[in-house]
Amino acid sequence: MRAKGLLILIALLVFVLRGQAWPSNQWLNLPSDARDVVRKAIIDELNKRGAYSTSLEDTANWKFIEEEKNREDEVYRENVDKARLSFTRAKNMRDDLAAQIQSLSTDSDDTLQQIKTIRTTIENIDNSLIRWNQDMKTHQKSFEAWLSTEKQVSALVAVTYTVDLKDTQNVLDNLADRTSASLMAERKETYMQSFAKAMDNVLSEDFIRSMTDGAFVGGSEKDLLIVLAKDTRGVTYLRLKRYDFYPFQKPKSGQLQTPGDSPALPAVAVNSLKDLDAFLKKANYSLSSKDLKEVDGLIRDKGKDNIQAEERLNEQIRSFREKNANLQKKIADSRYDRETWAVALKKQESRYEPMGQELDKIRVRLEAAERSFKEARNALHEKMRLQETIIPVRGAAFLKSSQTPVEAAAEAIADKLAEVKNDAKTQYFRYTGEAVHVPTTDKKAEQAETDSRIIGAKLLSFVSEGDIVRIKAAFRVRIALREETPPERKEALTDPTKVIELVLVKGGCFQMGDTFGNGQADEKPVHMVCVDDFYIGKYEVTQGQWQSVMGNNPSFFKNCGEECPVEQVSWDDIQKFITKLNTKTGKKYRLPTEAEWEFAARSGGKNEKYAGTSSDVELGKYAWYTANYAGGIHPSGQKQPNSLGLFDMTGNAWEWCQDWYGEKYYSQSPRKNPTGPPSGTRRVLRGGAWLFEPAGIRAAARYRLTPESRGDLYGFRLSLSVTR
Repeated sequence: MRAKGLLILIALLVFVLRGQAWPSNQWLNLPSDARDVVRKAIIDELNKRGAYSTSLEDTANWKFIEEEKNREDEVYRENVDKARLSFTRAKNMRDDLAAQIQSLSTDSDDTLQQIKTIRTTIENIDNSLIRWNQDMKTHQKSFEAWLSTEKQVSALVAVTYTVDLKDTQNVLDNLADRTSASLMAERKETYMQSFAKAMDNVLSEDFIRSMTDGAFVGGSEKDLLIVLAKDTRGVTYLRLKRYDFYPFQKPKSGQLQTPGDSPALPAVAVNSLKDLDAFLKKANYSLSSKDLKEVDGLIRDKGKDNIQAEERLNEQIRSFREKNANLQKKIADSRYDRETWAVALKKQESRYEPMGQELDKIRVRLEAAERSFKEARNALHEKMRLQETIIPVRGAAFLKSSQTPVEAAAEAIADKLAEVKNDAKTQYFRYTGEAVHVPTTDKKAEQAETDSRIIGAKLLSFVSEGDIVRIKAAFRVRIALREETPPERKEALTDPTKVIELVLVKGGCFQMGDTFGNGQADEKPVHMVCVDDFYIGKYEVTQGQWQSVMGNNPSFFKNCGEECPVEQVSWDDIQKFITKLNTKTGKKYRLPTEAEWEFAARSGGKNEKYAGTSSDVELGKYAWYTANYAGGIHPSGQKQPNSLGLFDMTGNAWEWCQDWYGEKYYSQSPRKNPTGPPSGTRRVLRGGAWLFEPAGIRAAARYRLTPESRGDLYGFRLSLSVTR
């Protein structure tokens, strides 16, 4: 190797000293890479050099051009690798901060929802406490009202008096009542103590103290008058009268008042015949058997009434205590629950405020990271957008009688031009991998996505071998990415009424949810769902479409172009867009339901893992996702559609649906045209986005955000009901 290299150096030195016409550093600038232009330039250069090259010149120049190519290619690869590394770092930083915001926002939303729920719970407890305390007062007043109208004990009082010539019966009856009142007053305290003890802890102290105003009321039965004796002084009577005691009723007009003087009529409270007999014997009186029987009946009736009154009182007390105990338990339990919830509320509120502060800090960092990410993405795109490379070629041709050796050699090289361009493209894709907007698995796609042009040529050697001439040359080729909107969509971008290309989806039934067994809990259970016919957008709504309707473009990826999906739009924003679009078009566009979306994504309810395929290997043909997105969102319609002709149902941008999100909705979803829970705090998104791994862009994967949320991952497509 060393000897060969030395010979090459010696040969080159000789060339220089001899003024040789085959130096290796002369590049011809080509104004065009048309065949005739290149052929003429080579002929002119060969004629100018005017000699064949030697084998040493052939070897040396080929080696030099290979070294030059390797140096340039290595510099390009290093620049691309550095740009890709910067982009990856910026992307990872941006993605990590975005994930932090998403996670923290979800936690913050959950915490706020918990705070609202706890506050509502405490408010309900407070209302219950007010109601139960009021119930206690109502029960107490009801019990008090009953007590105030019920007699609690009856007393039978015997009084003796003599009617002489000076007295009237009415006067003596009034005197007997006053005597009885005085006697009852002596026994009243005993009754009060008995009732107070019976109702201990039942009524308020104020109410119990008011029992001292209790009244004795004369019984409604006629007094029993028995003649004890007749003599010259007059007629002596025994009067037996029953008095009913209302301990919780204040004295009224006509009731027996206990205060007053102390009349001197003999009187006694009778509880038995023995009491009455002892009372009469003191005055040497006695009763006939008939009178005794009648008196005994009064005593027994009074006793029965007292027993019944006591039973009624005890039953009322028992019922009152039972109700009170139940309410007091509810009140005690509720107060305990309130204290527990108050502690929980304080804890959640103490978490929520720092979350908001942390979110603000991360958002500031994310804004900076977004700028760095955009700069790195643009730098990477710029590095990958354009490459110049050297393609060495060999050509040989048989001499024809009508050709000079120079013409034959030029013709042989001209025949290599298409091969040179293809080799340059192949090398470009090998170096860059899947570049921005460039699918590398499809050769036709590669050719459609790049432009290549030969901008320079260098002659390396020209050798004659009898009837054959051999020529070696190198071409400098410039490869540039070409991002072009399909012609059929360019017209649509100018008019919103033409933009919304819809596909009719024939309704049917399908198994909705995690049919492949690798999803999340909210994708279960798998359940049968049937949807009616409907239309759905062939493409995601684009930035141009949004601009034409709303007069603005909220997208982060504005540089992507009008044909790229609009993003950074919330569910609420979309409703305003739909309202304006419907006004302009006279139609009734809407967002698809979650069930309609999944049915359409699965090519009409097929058991597809992704929209159009179940193969992870083929996924790149159908979707922009983390393996091929190279920096952001892409124009709609560049990947293959599913079998319904719908583009980008998987990846590129998450798509808002009409439904509220319910984590456990699948367990209660109706079979026919489900529309999600009746209410909620978050709306559903489907389809995944350019930033997500395959697991996150499955046809069954569900996502949710609050209706006001925005981000560069979130777009939408429209739907339209079929009029019947």
